[in-house]
Amino acid sequence: MQIVGFEHLHCHTDYSLLDGFAMVEELADHWHHHGNYLCVSDHGMMGAIPRQIKACESVNDKYGKGKLTPLFACELYVNKHHFEATPTEESRKAFMERLDPVQLEGFKVRGNHLLAIAITNEGYQNLVRLCSWGHLNGFYGKPRVNYEILNSHKEGIVFTSCCYASEIGRTFDTKGPEAAEEILKVYMQMFKDQFYLEIMLLDFKKQKPYDVFIIKMKEKYGLPIILSNDCHYCKQEDSHYQRLMLMIQTRRTLPELEKAMQENEFQDFFELQDQNLWMKSEEELNSFWLEKYSDVIDKDLFIEAKETTVKICKSANVTIDRSLKLPMFPDQKERLLELIVQSCKKRHITLDKQYKLRLWEEFDLIDRKGFASYFILQKMMADEARRICPQLLGWGSGREAIGPARGSGGGSLILYLLGVTDVDPIKHGLLFSRFLSEARGGKQLKLRFPAK
Repeated sequence: MQIVGFEHLHCHTDYSLLDGFAMVEELADHWHHHGNYLCVSDHGMMGAIPRQIKACESVNDKYGKGKLTPLFACELYVNKHHFEATPTEESRKAFMERLDPVQLEGFKVRGNHLLAIAITNEGYQNLVRLCSWGHLNGFYGKPRVNYEILNSHKEGIVFTSCCYASEIGRTFDTKGPEAAEEILKVYMQMFKDQFYLEIMLLDFKKQKPYDVFIIKMKEKYGLPIILSNDCHYCKQEDSHYQRLMLMIQTRRTLPELEKAMQENEFQDFFELQDQNLWMKSEEELNSFWLEKYSDVIDKDLFIEAKETTVKICKSANVTIDRSLKLPMFPDQKERLLELIVQSCKKRHITLDKQYKLRLWEEFDLIDRKGFASYFILQKMMADEARRICPQLLGWGSGREAIGPARGSGGGSLILYLLGVTDVDPIKHGLLFSRFLSEARGGKQLKLRFPAK
């Protein structure tokens, strides 16, 4: 089997909690010997991206620029039913009580998998929004999204039929190929030319029949197809540690897991039934295909699926602006001054000469350095943290959320007046210059996106 090029588009790191053993740095160090792109697609989140970028930069510094390019993806959890934004347990229970039995059963589905890969800057922003929405509004066991939010944030993203734990795969398993085809047509209609089929080469006993079904769908509808390995660890010998993690996740011992699998209790939990989830090279995939999958996946189709992974990578063009972006208030100077006046009354502080001199010294420097909006934001975040802390903890006054001060920020009178800190720098003889001075900070702090 010739080498035509292949890239992994379905990889999990330790950010896929208790379901991914590989560290992103390990994946980067391993894969740059075989491919040119590193795609990370953790379950329901994108937390590995900062480390992913740094890992690729480290490889490029060591082996040459452009040796490894990061691709940003996520294996989303999808629940097709519309559900309301229910941020608290009380509102969530109230919402669920309004559902009929069929709707309730659909709502409780733990989340079908859907692989989403950003190929444009807009796509990356949409993927971030989808992940955030899932955690804030769709969280029920997992950070789930629904059809409605997918439809409104699909631009710049390619989606795949994903693994056996997808909606298509689970429908195929429980209701048969005809029902699975109907679900497939829903995704085809939703994503149109952004939708790809995905086949895998695994030892999971249900994978081969599912691949046969996916191939039939390709032939029937002419959809593009990719090959993936659904990597959960980097090296073959790491499969043992993956299983130990899954013992923790399922709260079972090895004998209990073996019994549960024999009784088909984990029917779609292929991570427990497969030891081939390491980051295989193209040569290793070729050998595995020849040994176990050449009877169901045609050679030309196998090559096409590999080549499509490279095409997706080459079509991706995502540039992440890593500069700091914060809201910019158009009337920041006047607004900050107004907040200071209001805060003085709350603190019951009479501005004598010493306080006035220090106040105007700080305010003048903050204004000239362009930090007024930053100080306003600090107050907003401190106020919100104190407000919500008692709700989350069920006790306290909110002061526990912030603490008296942090580092050199305790030297700022304005932060004290705004309620960001609880340390009076005049009383304790603390210097503002340790926090901000003519020589420190300044216009390099980019404040953008005018706030309403």
